[in-house]
Amino acid sequence: MKRPAGRPPQSPRQTTTPMGDNRFQELMRGASAFFAAAERDVVAEKAAAIQDIRRLMNEYGLTVEDLEN
Repeated sequence: MKRPAGRPPQSPRQTTTPMGDNRFQELMRGASAFFAAAERDVVAEKAAAIQDIRRLMNEYGLTVEDLEN
């Protein structure tokens, strides 16, 4: 969607109120959780899960057919 001609673009609203410690800590926790999730190695986690399943199948003498029932 185009903006009308002759109208300057709007900039994000700026605040002059300082951020409180609680809000800052909340934002930092959110950022930390975001980066921790982004750093997960899903491929390695999947490989580890498969390895665990194979180990358990060996330990209990299970076959794929046992899992289908």
